[in-house]
Amino acid sequence: MKVELCEDAQELNFLITRMKDLLVDYMQQSRQSDGLLVDYKEPDELERIMDFSLPDQGVGPEGIFPTITQTLQYNVNTFSPRFMDKLYAGSSPIGVMAELLLAGLNGNSHVYHVSPVFTLMEVHVTRALAKLFGFQGDRAGGLSCPGGSASNQLAMITARNALFPEIKRHGYFPRPPTKLLQELEREGYRPYFGPAAESSTYGKLVAFTSIAGHYSLEKSAVIAGLGTENIVGVPCDSFGALVPSELERLIQEHIALGHTPFFINVTAGTTVLGAFDPIRPCAEIAKKYNCWLHVDGSWGGCTIFVPELAKTLLDGSELADSLTVNPHKMLQTSLQCSLLLVQDTSIFPRANALKANYLFHGQTHDLGDGTLGCGRRSDAVKLFLGWRYYGKLGYQARIEKSLSNVNRFLELLAQDDFRGQRIQMLRLGSDDDDDDDDDVDVVDVNDVRRGGRDKTKPSLLQICFWYRPRASRLIDWRGTEQIWREESVEQQQETLSSTTVDHDTSLEKSAALSPSLSAASLASSVSVQSSESSMSSAPGTPILTTISMHSKATRAATTEAATATTTTTTTTTTTTTTRDYGVILTDPQEREEAKAWMERVTKAIHARIRARGKFMIDYAPLGACLPIFFRVVLNPPTIRELDLVQLVEEILECGEAVADMVPIPKCCRAF
Repeated sequence: MKVELCEDAQELNFLITRMKDLLVDYMQQSRQSDGLLVDYKEPDELERIMDFSLPDQGVGPEGIFPTITQTLQYNVNTFSPRFMDKLYAGSSPIGVMAELLLAGLNGNSHVYHVSPVFTLMEVHVTRALAKLFGFQGDRAGGLSCPGGSASNQLAMITARNALFPEIKRHGYFPRPPTKLLQELEREGYRPYFGPAAESSTYGKLVAFTSIAGHYSLEKSAVIAGLGTENIVGVPCDSFGALVPSELERLIQEHIALGHTPFFINVTAGTTVLGAFDPIRPCAEIAKKYNCWLHVDGSWGGCTIFVPELAKTLLDGSELADSLTVNPHKMLQTSLQCSLLLVQDTSIFPRANALKANYLFHGQTHDLGDGTLGCGRRSDAVKLFLGWRYYGKLGYQARIEKSLSNVNRFLELLAQDDFRGQRIQMLRLGSDDDDDDDDDVDVVDVNDVRRGGRDKTKPSLLQICFWYRPRASRLIDWRGTEQIWREESVEQQQETLSSTTVDHDTSLEKSAALSPSLSAASLASSVSVQSSESSMSSAPGTPILTTISMHSKATRAATTEAATATTTTTTTTTTTTTTRDYGVILTDPQEREEAKAWMERVTKAIHARIRARGKFMIDYAPLGACLPIFFRVVLNPPTIRELDLVQLVEEILECGEAVADMVPIPKCCRAF
């Protein structure tokens, strides 16, 4: 088919017609029970199969389709309900249509007059979403950004420029730390840091986020010139949520050092566990210390469409200064679609505009003037069209369907008992928390058997577990980890007590190297470094705080059978229910050997599942002492009962296949 340049419409008709047939067939195949999700090839093999060369003479309309067909064959079919690997999933039909509209018009939403409809769609959809979160002002709304990391970055830069507008013009010149000045003066020095720093109204700017927070906060600090050491990791509780009292303690410590806290990030739905930081108490702390409060709801923010969830998980969202939400995750809006919402959208141009008059001509709807870039894809249009298509209630129904899939999957996993408990759930919280779970709406496989709910599991769509080979003993990984952490804490306390450096100097140094590390927090914390953040921290830095720590002696007494016991007394009888979580390994060498073995098992099963191409799931770490575990994200509402059943069978079948490949160490063998 020879095409002239002036015949673009005819050429487009040919391409779209062919592509439509390919895509519809592609989506239909993804729903087949025996269909493949991916024909996975390693990079070297894929280089040999496909032609990635770029020719001098083009292949034309007919010649491009072999490449497109191969792309569909060897790329991952995220439309399949069996894609459970990441927090996003396949798009929806209206999402594909929205992408087609955006590509066809090729609009740029930096200035109103070149994209008037797209601009107003963005204004109205961000305004409506902001109101759902409780932002009530007339100017409440937001901007679309190219991903959640970009939204978080824009939030931090906007906060810094709004709170300290002189930085935007003069640069970042914090005054020297108080403790450093005092130390130097005691030694007879009178340092000079330059006129800008000497007259600065602010100290070293410090931001705070939970240890389980997303690494984009650190990237934002790099871009802003603040440095990753000034992103302070706040310890989490035993369920993965930020501890407000620890946040305030760390803020006070940094103020004492002469630093200036300016930004608090709370996470609504962490990457691995799906934990929600408590927004309301953090908002009170932010107000008290004049900090900007940002909510990173990239993953969990869309629960705002489910009122029963939102009133607990997102309580206090109306108090945030800014909030990130990614519809391309839970709402299946096509990638990318991320929105940064604020109480007053005039803050964007006030904080960030440079008044480039060759582009911006004073139109208040020129959205690009408030961003950190220039050209802007109209990604908010995808949510606007999706909302119009499904309605708010339709989005609610889709999320609730995904949540029901979580419940059903946990029931299926719980049925594994008769096969020898080969599916072992990641248990959160301390044993003392087990009796107090009736008022928390979070799923736990151990309680599904008796129809209950348990707060020891994430509240969203991630299911975390290990596969335990048949001939191995049941190991209480969380109990083992807790002993491991207690020993690490004791060792660090001994190191701290034996250190003879000057108190002021050591405090300044420890805050710089690992801001969340302190003797007080070490004494009351379990250290687990989560993969959800690349936060710089020394080994043993507290991350998951255990509310009630058990002593070593108590743990040793329960080495052979870690149990949680509940006693119910009536006038005539006393009933005791015991949960057996398995053995706790106290020998350091055995712990290391067992952890390494379980990680080899997990990686071998993961590789086999991926190679077979029927499902895609992932694994994740949660600190240095727990072995990596499987993380399944049941995001797509298109997941069926059949898919869940087949996934359980796939895990068990692949587990059996790799059992002989990974020998069981002696300490992990069943006796």
